[in-house]
Amino acid sequence: MSQLNIIGKHVRAGILNAQKRSDARRQALAQAEKYNVVGAGGAFTAAYEQLRNAAENTDEHLLLQNAIRRFFKQLFIVRDETLVRQSGTELVIELTFAGYIPNDNVAPEQIEAITELARQHYAAFEKLQKRRSINADRSTSWVLETLSVRVAQLITPKERDAAFMDFAYEYFEQAIPRDAVSKTTRDEYGAALYVAIHRALMKSDTATARAGLLLRYGVSVEHLDQFVAYNQKIDALLQGSVDDELYRIVDRQGAPLRIVRRMMETREDVPELLLKREVFLEAFEQQVTKEYTNIMGRINRAIMRSVMFLIITKFLIGIAIEVPYDMWAHGAILWQPLIINLFFPPVYMVLLRFTLNTPGYANTSALVNRVDTMLYSDSTTLVRRQLGGRKYSVVFSALYGASSLVVFAATIWILLLLNFSLVHIAIFFFFFSAASFLGFRLSRMIRDLEIVRSASNGLTFVRDTIYLPFVVAGRWMSDKYAQVNVVSIILDMLIELPLKTILRLVRQWSAFIDDRKDRIT
Repeated sequence: MSQLNIIGKHVRAGILNAQKRSDARRQALAQAEKYNVVGAGGAFTAAYEQLRNAAENTDEHLLLQNAIRRFFKQLFIVRDETLVRQSGTELVIELTFAGYIPNDNVAPEQIEAITELARQHYAAFEKLQKRRSINADRSTSWVLETLSVRVAQLITPKERDAAFMDFAYEYFEQAIPRDAVSKTTRDEYGAALYVAIHRALMKSDTATARAGLLLRYGVSVEHLDQFVAYNQKIDALLQGSVDDELYRIVDRQGAPLRIVRRMMETREDVPELLLKREVFLEAFEQQVTKEYTNIMGRINRAIMRSVMFLIITKFLIGIAIEVPYDMWAHGAILWQPLIINLFFPPVYMVLLRFTLNTPGYANTSALVNRVDTMLYSDSTTLVRRQLGGRKYSVVFSALYGASSLVVFAATIWILLLLNFSLVHIAIFFFFFSAASFLGFRLSRMIRDLEIVRSASNGLTFVRDTIYLPFVVAGRWMSDKYAQVNVVSIILDMLIELPLKTILRLVRQWSAFIDDRKDRIT
């Protein structure tokens, strides 16, 4: 079939609409007055943000949103309405100094809209703090997550993302048979599918998925009871099994959609290409080849961030735990365990890079065939074998458990031969597991483009057998670390809060001096 099917027609219309809205916004911004940021502190703020982001090791596309959340979290702790009414301007200044947005890029109307959002969410925050029936930390997280996402969308609108979400949702709603997942109501299934697409294809965090669902259902923070009720439902959804089931299906089958999304982001002629099947499929194949190249660059940058994260975290833990323990238990610093624990995990991460390769032509051909079916075929339903993973007997699980124990035991034995104490061994396991999980996340970046799984060779078999137990341990630690990021808390309290407070006072003093100079005749 050479004509677009109903999904193809809808995605083309969505892209055209997104382009019109994006062009209109850019034209309005070009004609509007811009807010110019002047003052001291830009170099210090930018340097600190690089350090802070390395310590948090967050995906690039979430850095702006996380910086906004930190700003409002510190602001709400102070509980000063005067500062809230000035928050739009202060936020733009901080984000500009930190390098998240270029100077002269935000209109006064956007600043007013940010301030209004802050006022609405702060009012909800104050009311929720007085409700003893709701956990204060939980309700504060609802407010800050929603606010940070909404403000980030105001500063850097992404109209094409909304069009892509509609396209992906429509496709998977038709492609995944309802009985392929656990029994749910229609609303629960729709919400779970929406969240799964956000997580798997957009790489969104829970904050983005939460804000998207609230916007989708028309829930405003100003209607507090409704806001609370929907957030409780979203929490239950995120903790349920249906979202995970759908996530695995969407993630496994999402490679062609990820390529389409990149085309939507980088090419203005996609609506025209879609009208000509052969031309579009050729352009799609070219985009696949580009993504193979781009993914290796992203992996290299991610390795640098991960190495910085490991070094910074290890340095702080070494000062706080390892060195004091050595002095207390041994009367001197044991340099061999200290140096191995510091350098081995980062070097190991760099070595993992050499085991990663881009997919072959068989994968490219399969991607082209799948997107052809997706946009031009009458039938888009996925067959059963495409939905679920293979089933394995308990024998494999038992062998996996036994091999994991062997790997852990062998590692401990080697470390004992190197005169590691139990504390040094625990620290090694912590950082080696963290490095293994970070390396696994890098390999997932390649798998995001795969629809045909590449065959394992001897090197990858040995690598996976040895490091998979540490990956599982690292995943568990990552979940716990995300809940209580000790390093980030230390940086926020000891550096960020004092630094930004001082810089804010310096800017105010500079403005005062300028005003005094203007009064001199």
